Amino acid sequence: MKYIIRSLIQWASATALLLASLPGAGQTIHIAHCMAGCPTGTSSSNEIVVRHLYAASINAQSGLADWVAYRVLGDSVGVASLLPRWWQQDDLLLTTARPLGREADGIGFSQPGRPYRVNEIVFDSRDHGRLAPMTSFAHTPYWEELNNLSNMTPIPIALRTGGWARLEQSINEFAAREGELFVISGPLYEISAPLNTRVSGREANSITENPAAFFKIVATPTRHAAFLFDHNLPQTAGYCEQLSTLQTIEQRSGLNLLPDLTQQGMADLAVELRCAAN
Repeated sequence: MKYIIRSLIQWASATALLLASLPGAGQTIHIAHCMAGCPTGTSSSNEIVVRHLYAASINAQSGLADWVAYRVLGDSVGVASLLPRWWQQDDLLLTTARPLGREADGIGFSQPGRPYRVNEIVFDSRDHGRLAPMTSFAHTPYWEELNNLSNMTPIPIALRTGGWARLEQSINEFAAREGELFVISGPLYEISAPLNTRVSGREANSITENPAAFFKIVATPTRHAAFLFDHNLPQTAGYCEQLSTLQTIEQRSGLNLLPDLTQQGMADLAVELRCAAN
């Protein structure tokens, strides 16, 4: 109950700020999912969606998230193995991701191996994953919203069930010990132009189908760690070997991931995530 009340208050506050921030009002928006401000650098046509459990910036061309930010609390972590998993429309968005077949009418699906469509791009449903994971929020009443297409990324199953999942487990363990952890996660495309200068049409479709890598920034107010996972990483690869830097990921993504960070915390949080010190 403590988590439910706290989440409702935080979500309501963030939503109220978003609704109050009309174009030209010059207001500062505070979203509880983002520790040092939500990432900047995406296209002005992106939509920001704020859910109980995460905030996401949805690319208008692809219909997929350029980034998802979420806050893991010690009492939000739970066992997710029996929770239903299906993709469903995010009704807060104007940019609509469209599954194939009967799901085009807004009905979720759970059939393994079934293809789905996002803005006329067909994905294999075996190669999709959640940027904000079920396990981090299985102990909340809002876990179902993690099935929204705004939380989806086309991540290969070998990566999703390998080092990516093991890092998520380590994040959950840290939150259970310390009580709070902030995460920013998303795909990374090998293109010459940053996200805010992407073009539409064939090039946009091409980069949507082929993310080159996926990143996670894990942070507290004083420390952070950055991880960069190659798209073709084998299932057996460890997440500690994927340690990178915040600056590297920002350069490759064109994003400013922690725009309001006033002090550069030492990137030593990796030690607390069970990675040996260099």
